Amino acid sequence: MDDIYFEDVVPGTTLHAGPYVISEQELMRFAAAWDPMPMHVDKAYAEKHGGLTAPGTYLLAVKLKLVHSLPLRRTVIASIGYDEVRFHRPVRAGESLNLMLEWTGKRRSESKPDRGIVKGRYALVDAAGEAVLSHLDTVLMRLRYPNV
Repeated sequence: MDDIYFEDVVPGTTLHAGPYVISEQELMRFAAAWDPMPMHVDKAYAEKHGGLTAPGTYLLAVKLKLVHSLPLRRTVIASIGYDEVRFHRPVRAGESLNLMLEWTGKRRSESKPDRGIVKGRYALVDAAGEAVLSHLDTVLMRLRYPNV
Protein backbone atom coordinates (compact mmCIF):
# COMPACT_ATOMS: atom_id res chain seq x y z
CA MET A 1 0.00 0.00 0.00
CA ASP A 2 1.26 3.51 -0.81
CA ASP A 3 1.80 6.14 1.86
CA ILE A 4 -1.42 7.66 3.15
CA TYR A 5 -1.36 11.46 3.12
CA PHE A 6 -3.87 13.95 4.49
CA GLU A 7 -5.67 14.09 1.13
CA ASP A 8 -6.17 10.29 1.22
CA VAL A 9 -7.94 10.28 4.59
CA VAL A 10 -11.68 9.71 4.25
CA PRO A 11 -13.65 9.94 7.50
CA GLY A 12 -15.49 6.68 8.09
CA THR A 13 -12.73 4.59 6.49
CA THR A 14 -11.18 1.89 8.67
CA LEU A 15 -7.63 0.54 8.47
CA HIS A 16 -6.56 -2.79 9.95
CA ALA A 17 -3.23 -4.21 11.12
CA GLY A 18 -2.12 -7.31 12.97
CA PRO A 19 -2.26 -9.75 14.44
CA TYR A 20 0.12 -9.34 17.36
CA VAL A 21 0.38 -12.23 19.83
CA ILE A 22 1.03 -11.21 23.43
CA SER A 23 4.14 -13.01 24.66
CA GLU A 24 4.36 -13.79 28.38
CA GLN A 25 8.10 -13.09 28.39
CA GLU A 26 7.70 -9.74 26.63
CA LEU A 27 4.76 -8.75 28.84
CA MET A 28 6.75 -9.55 32.01
CA ARG A 29 9.94 -7.81 30.77
CA PHE A 30 8.01 -4.68 29.90
CA ALA A 31 6.13 -4.74 33.21
CA ALA A 32 9.31 -5.31 35.23
CA ALA A 33 10.84 -2.20 33.67
CA TRP A 34 7.82 0.11 33.51
CA ASP A 35 4.88 -1.10 35.63
CA PRO A 36 5.98 -3.75 38.15
CA MET A 37 2.62 -4.35 39.82
CA PRO A 38 2.14 -7.93 41.10
CA MET A 39 -0.64 -8.59 38.54
CA HIS A 40 1.95 -8.03 35.79
CA VAL A 41 5.14 -9.64 37.17
CA ASP A 42 4.33 -12.15 39.94
CA LYS A 43 2.90 -15.36 38.49
CA ALA A 44 1.94 -16.86 41.87
CA TYR A 45 0.11 -13.71 42.94
CA ALA A 46 -1.54 -13.27 39.55
CA GLU A 47 -2.77 -16.90 39.43
CA LYS A 48 -4.95 -16.15 42.47
CA HIS A 49 -6.67 -13.50 40.32
CA GLY A 50 -6.97 -15.26 36.96
CA GLY A 51 -3.38 -14.96 35.72
CA LEU A 52 -0.90 -12.36 34.61
CA THR A 53 -2.34 -9.29 32.93
CA ALA A 54 -0.72 -6.89 30.49
CA PRO A 55 -0.08 -3.34 31.71
CA GLY A 56 -2.07 -0.65 29.93
CA THR A 57 1.13 1.07 28.85
CA TYR A 58 2.24 -2.19 27.22
CA LEU A 59 -1.05 -2.35 25.29
CA LEU A 60 -0.48 1.21 24.08
CA ALA A 61 3.01 0.15 22.93
CA VAL A 62 1.53 -2.85 21.06
CA LYS A 63 -0.98 -0.50 19.44
CA LEU A 64 1.85 1.79 18.31
CA LYS A 65 3.82 -1.16 16.92
CA LEU A 66 0.79 -2.11 14.82
CA VAL A 67 0.23 1.52 13.74
CA HIS A 68 3.81 1.53 12.41
CA SER A 69 2.92 -1.37 10.12
CA LEU A 70 0.43 0.91 8.34
CA PRO A 71 1.59 3.22 5.51
CA LEU A 72 1.66 6.26 7.80
CA ARG A 73 5.26 6.31 9.03
CA ARG A 74 6.42 8.96 6.56
CA THR A 75 3.26 11.05 6.62
CA VAL A 76 2.27 11.36 10.28
CA ILE A 77 4.37 14.10 11.85
CA ALA A 78 3.22 13.81 15.45
CA SER A 79 0.39 12.93 17.76
CA ILE A 80 -1.23 16.01 19.24
CA GLY A 81 -2.98 14.06 21.99
CA TYR A 82 -4.93 11.03 23.12
CA ASP A 83 -8.45 11.32 24.47
CA GLU A 84 -10.85 8.85 26.05
CA VAL A 85 -8.23 6.15 26.67
CA ARG A 86 -10.02 3.02 27.89
CA PHE A 87 -8.80 -0.43 28.90
CA HIS A 88 -11.93 -2.56 28.48
CA ARG A 89 -10.75 -5.82 30.03
CA PRO A 90 -7.56 -7.56 31.15
CA VAL A 91 -5.32 -8.93 28.41
CA ARG A 92 -3.37 -12.11 29.06
CA ALA A 93 -0.36 -13.81 27.52
CA GLY A 94 -1.12 -15.81 24.39
CA GLU A 95 -3.91 -13.53 23.18
CA SER A 96 -3.85 -12.37 19.58
CA LEU A 97 -4.75 -8.72 19.05
CA ASN A 98 -5.49 -6.68 15.93
CA LEU A 99 -5.61 -2.95 15.34
CA MET A 100 -8.58 -1.10 13.93
CA LEU A 101 -8.21 2.60 13.08
CA GLU A 102 -11.27 4.51 11.94
CA TRP A 103 -10.71 8.03 10.63
CA THR A 104 -13.32 10.29 12.25
CA GLY A 105 -12.47 13.75 10.93
CA LYS A 106 -9.90 16.03 9.36
CA ARG A 107 -9.14 19.68 8.62
CA ARG A 108 -6.29 21.71 7.13
CA SER A 109 -3.93 23.35 9.58
CA GLU A 110 -4.50 27.10 9.77
CA SER A 111 -0.93 27.87 10.86
CA LYS A 112 1.04 25.32 8.78
CA PRO A 113 -0.12 25.11 5.14
CA ASP A 114 1.80 21.86 4.48
CA ARG A 115 -0.10 19.95 7.17
CA GLY A 116 -3.50 18.75 8.20
CA ILE A 117 -5.04 17.63 11.45
CA VAL A 118 -6.65 14.20 11.43
CA LYS A 119 -8.72 12.53 14.14
CA GLY A 120 -9.10 8.79 14.52
CA ARG A 121 -10.58 6.17 16.82
CA TYR A 122 -8.07 3.42 17.57
CA ALA A 123 -8.90 0.02 19.05
CA LEU A 124 -7.00 -3.13 19.84
CA VAL A 125 -9.44 -5.98 19.41
CA ASP A 126 -9.27 -9.60 20.48
CA ALA A 127 -10.03 -12.70 18.40
CA ALA A 128 -13.77 -12.17 18.96
CA GLY A 129 -13.53 -8.60 17.65
CA GLU A 130 -14.08 -7.08 21.10
CA ALA A 131 -12.07 -4.00 22.05
CA VAL A 132 -9.53 -4.46 24.83
CA LEU A 133 -8.11 -0.93 24.38
CA SER A 134 -9.59 2.10 22.68
CA HIS A 135 -8.83 5.80 22.41
CA LEU A 136 -9.12 8.82 20.19
CA ASP A 137 -5.98 10.34 18.71
CA THR A 138 -5.42 13.61 16.91
CA VAL A 139 -2.40 13.64 14.60
CA LEU A 140 -0.57 16.16 12.51
CA MET A 141 -0.20 14.78 8.98
CA ARG A 142 1.68 15.81 5.85
CA LEU A 143 -0.18 16.98 2.77
CA ARG A 144 0.80 15.40 -0.53
CA TYR A 145 -0.03 18.65 -2.33
CA PRO A 146 0.57 21.48 0.17
CA ASN A 147 0.12 24.24 -2.43
CA VAL A 148 -3.31 23.15 -3.61
